[in-house]
Amino acid sequence: MDFPQRLKSQRILRGWSQAKLAEELGTTPNTISVWERGISLPSPYFREKLCALLAMNARELGLVIEDEVQARASLETEQLTLNVQEVEAPVEPLGTAKAPGSTQAAGAGSLLRQGRLSFWQPASFIKRRWLLVACIILLLAGSGIGLTLLNAMRSSNPYMPYQGTLVLDDSLSGQDNRLNWMEGWNKNQASCQFKDGAYYSQQPQQGYFHACIAQKTDFSNFAYEVEMTLYEGDYGGIIFRAKDSLDDKYYLFRVATGGTFMLKQYLDGIDAHAVLLDQGHSSAFRAGFGQQNRLAVVAQNDLLTLYLNGQEVASVHDSSYLHGQIGVLAGNDTHAPARVAFTNAKVWSW
Repeated sequence: MDFPQRLKSQRILRGWSQAKLAEELGTTPNTISVWERGISLPSPYFREKLCALLAMNARELGLVIEDEVQARASLETEQLTLNVQEVEAPVEPLGTAKAPGSTQAAGAGSLLRQGRLSFWQPASFIKRRWLLVACIILLLAGSGIGLTLLNAMRSSNPYMPYQGTLVLDDSLSGQDNRLNWMEGWNKNQASCQFKDGAYYSQQPQQGYFHACIAQKTDFSNFAYEVEMTLYEGDYGGIIFRAKDSLDDKYYLFRVATGGTFMLKQYLDGIDAHAVLLDQGHSSAFRAGFGQQNRLAVVAQNDLLTLYLNGQEVASVHDSSYLHGQIGVLAGNDTHAPARVAFTNAKVWSW
């Protein structure tokens, strides 16, 4: 029995409706329905809540299979062995770390998965290697070779899996007819505008957000990043894999002024129908108005990974939408109007 069947069985065993289980978890009935139909799996945030609520571990719920456990353990052992051989410098004693919402201290294996081993971690080693390469390039710059390499580094994808071609590099200071960003006002006076060297999304009505879509884009596997500055309202964010700019089917990654984020899958124009895929809070976000933050998503097949200022904050599996348009948004829950500026949009595609 796999996860969808086990979840439904446990829910029925307790006499709960999908709405009741959603209430207990702090999500929506649509989200529970999507899980039970096998369309997507819970994010780490909701896996932890499910395990605590049902008093079961991830393996008992069918969220982890034996082959995955063995493969993960083998990979961690190989990584640890590899890095011990490569790095002979003294290593500071490991402290304790807590996962979001957890009360148990994380061990070395958990720290490795969370990216907290500052010197042994492969990603950290890669960054140090790139710094060395950058220094060499600067030494070669006088000959012109370094400048060529430096430009290549600037155009390379900085997000895992570190592949793809830079296919969109837009300062958002003005319209690019190849992308056809939305412009103008709708009947509620929400708008998408290029002004003052940036692309603005504005929503005057309380309780709504306004999306601005690049209507000539269509990406499948990609990394998409943009710089965002909130001036008014409650949150801003990005939209990706939009089916059609008028169809209201897309993924939405929003971040509030204090650093609270959500990832939702929209099914139509009604927010209550949206599926909440993940949520949390990130200290990497520069809180408050007038602060510039860099939002990014890496979409590879059904794996969606979110970043704030270069730091991974969430990763979920969902196969509802596998390609589509990109966009930006401004919204408010209780503090209208919303006004958010966006600059320097980039997309690497593969």
